[in-house]
Amino acid sequence: MQFQNIFNTKWNEAQFETETRLRDEASSVSELCFTPGTPFAVKAGVSYKF
Repeated sequence: MQFQNIFNTKWNEAQFETETRLRDEASSVSELCFTPGTPFAVKAGVSYKF
C-alpha cells in the first residue's frame, strides 16, 4: 500500500520558464509554467500466485 502526499501539500513537480509571443504582440513575454504535483492518494494492489 502506498500513501502519496499525506498532508495534501500543493507543490510543483516540474517548473520552467517559457518565453512566448503571439502573432499580434510586438515583444515576447516570459512566463513561469509548471506541472502540478500529485494530490493526496492511496494506492493498493493485490497479487495472487498459484
